[in-house]
Amino acid sequence: MTKRVDVKVGRDGHLQAEFSGFAGDDCVDEAERLRQVLAGFGLLVEPLTIQRKDPAQIAVEIGEDEETREAVQKKVRESP
Repeated sequence: MTKRVDVKVGRDGHLQAEFSGFAGDDCVDEAERLRQVLAGFGLLVEPLTIQRKDPAQIAVEIGEDEETREAVQKKVRESP
């Protein structure tokens, strides 16, 4: 799956962004880039709440199946 950012702006000016297809904390970096771009237009955005997705949701979004992830995690734990 490709990376995607869906942004909704409510009538009251509240902004809601959903980051899909990002692994790990890559979405945090992308959120900061979005904040900087909006600041360039004079829009100051500060997060009020951040809702993290669980590993299973992220795996589905990035197209990673559970077996592959477990094998990688096991290999990392066994590395010297």
